[in-house]
Amino acid sequence: MKLPRRKFEIIQEKAVLEHPYECCGLLVGRKIVDHRGNIDNIVMEVAPCRNDLFYGRETSFEISFREYEEVEYEAQSLGLAIVGSYHSHINSSAIPSRHDIDFARPGHSMIIISLYNGVPREVTSWLRRDSGGFHQEHIRVMSDEL
Repeated sequence: MKLPRRKFEIIQEKAVLEHPYECCGLLVGRKIVDHRGNIDNIVMEVAPCRNDLFYGRETSFEISFREYEEVEYEAQSLGLAIVGSYHSHINSSAIPSRHDIDFARPGHSMIIISLYNGVPREVTSWLRRDSGGFHQEHIRVMSDEL
């Protein structure tokens, strides 16, 4: 996965701002698939979303279907697509939970930023396999001109 430095900073800022609740958002860009079927998601924009849960926002998140559709429509109008999502974990590691596994779509990247006492400690990215489950992927933070 590749993303511009400023987009990476926005994700971290959003996580700190939303603390003590989980933040969430969508990643917009392009999916590159090589001749072996390996996926590399190139993030060009981040779309911060509202954590739509009424209860349990400290340990989980939900993006409304309507907000997802709005971001998807805007991305398509720019010739892009939703290539993943991001969210924070509060006082727990940046490893996908059962809810995270259920939320992610095949081929999508999921960035998780872990905060302890409101301070970012760890950021990971996980690629959802077509067959189910995740594998951790390397995050390449690039200059702001991809």
